Amino acid sequence: MPAPPPIAYATLSAPLPNAPYILGITPSPTTPHLVLRHPSKSLTVADNQTLQSVATLQGGHGGHISSVSCDGGELWSAAVDGSIVRWDERSRQKATVIKAFIRKPLPVTALTTSAHDSLVIGGTELVSSEAHILFWDPRNSSAPLYTHSSTHSDDITHLSLLRSSSTFLPASHNPEIKTPSTLLLSASTDGLIALSDMKESDEEEALVAEENWGQSIADAGGYMHKGKMGVWARSDMDEMCLWGVGRGNIGEIELQDHKQYPASEFKFKTFTPPKTGPSITQTALDEFKSKTTYKSDYLINVVPTLGVSSDGAPMTTVGTNEGDMILQHHSASTSSYKPSAFFLSGPGANRGHKDVVRAMYHDLANEALYTGSEDGVLAGFSLASLPERLTVGDPDVDDDGGDGREEDEDMDEESEIETESSEESDDDEDENMEEEGPRYGPIIGAGSKGRPGADKKEDRRKKRYGPY
Repeated sequence: MPAPPPIAYATLSAPLPNAPYILGITPSPTTPHLVLRHPSKSLTVADNQTLQSVATLQGGHGGHISSVSCDGGELWSAAVDGSIVRWDERSRQKATVIKAFIRKPLPVTALTTSAHDSLVIGGTELVSSEAHILFWDPRNSSAPLYTHSSTHSDDITHLSLLRSSSTFLPASHNPEIKTPSTLLLSASTDGLIALSDMKESDEEEALVAEENWGQSIADAGGYMHKGKMGVWARSDMDEMCLWGVGRGNIGEIELQDHKQYPASEFKFKTFTPPKTGPSITQTALDEFKSKTTYKSDYLINVVPTLGVSSDGAPMTTVGTNEGDMILQHHSASTSSYKPSAFFLSGPGANRGHKDVVRAMYHDLANEALYTGSEDGVLAGFSLASLPERLTVGDPDVDDDGGDGREEDEDMDEESEIETESSEESDDDEDENMEEEGPRYGPIIGAGSKGRPGADKKEDRRKKRYGPY
């Protein structure tokens, strides 16, 4: 019988100065920091261990920042005033500025970048009956290289790149059909999800696959599962839809095997946590206030890096208006989502979230989960220190020949989980970035020796499938 889902409070949490809404969390491409997006013109840079704010990136945008993208050591952000900025994290100043402009400034609502291909790609709001996808070379960004203006008919909400298509798509038997090495995934409030060739200037030739979900799409993404590419989308109404990327009858690329999951799988669900909870001393008042059930109010996000079920459904996270979170896996046997873990708002005013959780980032390599809420709290959870590993809904991962908790005589030889061996970090007294060694703390590396069976942790992680 599987173990009950673990219960945990935030390993660490920190309120930001002035408590701004946290709408997005992106890992810095060059330092052990997290870049936080707010409904404002600036970005907050926070340390990924202490969660304390260490810098503010400002002066690059004249409107609220809508999207952040990292690739190849570069950090970019886009805003609704039409500006797209590359930031120099050393000087904390803007390094490159691109303007989205066709007859007038275009509000940029989605962004992705490819440093290898020297491409910056922005998606816009619907302006004058057109929603544009614009492609720039950042080395000469006075005007777009080309523009795709008919793929979508409403605000573009997501752009990302699905790289190395030959690893998940078989070769086409039709010699007339070319397969781009990188596919551009785009989604919109028009309900359309599309795959395009990002290097093709002719829009009619660029579009290789599209599906109309019929729901306003709030976000989307791609993920690998057992050698195949999956695409997920979530709607403004907290529904979810999945597709596989495959070949059609004549060898063309298709979005296929459509699966839809209703909002009832994610919101207004009642959860009863196990009676055993976190090992923490509580006062009589805390125990009196402890809940016996939790009711989800919204879908926070789809998180394939946490795990994918045997039938290809990624894990999801739902939340309550009080800041509690439940991680869910899809059960193929019941065809429904079940709880994998309860991450609860802890006792006391400063333990975890007390408001709606809007942002989530899973650091797969370091087994850490970072979350941000409307009350301006950044929280970190050490997944490695959980008493039980997360159930993902795939027997190949969940049942690995044992309960995953055996002692190992070589355990002492395993090093702590660390970030990049020569990462850069900010020094409050000296703006020069200095190299540092492995970083240890309560969030990263906390559980590498604390949980029995940690010797199997790497094997299990290899069975999980990362996103694009």
